[in-house]
Amino acid sequence: MLHLQVTSFLMSIKSFSIRFLPLILAYLLLSCHSKNYVAIPKDIIPPDSMVVILAEAHVIQAAALQGYSQNSKDTTIDMAYQTMWKKHHITDSSYTQSIRFYCNNARLLDSIYEKVLNNLNQQKIELMGAKHSPGK
Repeated sequence: MLHLQVTSFLMSIKSFSIRFLPLILAYLLLSCHSKNYVAIPKDIIPPDSMVVILAEAHVIQAAALQGYSQNSKDTTIDMAYQTMWKKHHITDSSYTQSIRFYCNNARLLDSIYEKVLNNLNQQKIELMGAKHSPGK
């Protein structure tokens, strides 16, 4: 009699696992994926655009640090930012809001800055190539 109860119990576990194992696996896969996925709100600048914008912003800052500003009141930097925002059809507030969003999502920010660094390195290579090419 005990053997029949154990066998019946094992069969019910097997039946349970066959029915619910796919659901449990799906849940685990989706829960792992959701930790890495961050929905980007419509009012946030998309990551690819943010890469280009941040690369330009860093060039502006580097130029200012090197003393390429025409006056001491930093209006040239402000004008450079205004030009950049206009070029990319964004505003100061959308830029700031997007920076805050990405700073609160470290993995996204890390991914963006990896591309920003690649972008800046590519610009450097192109400038160095133009500087050292014959006839220039």
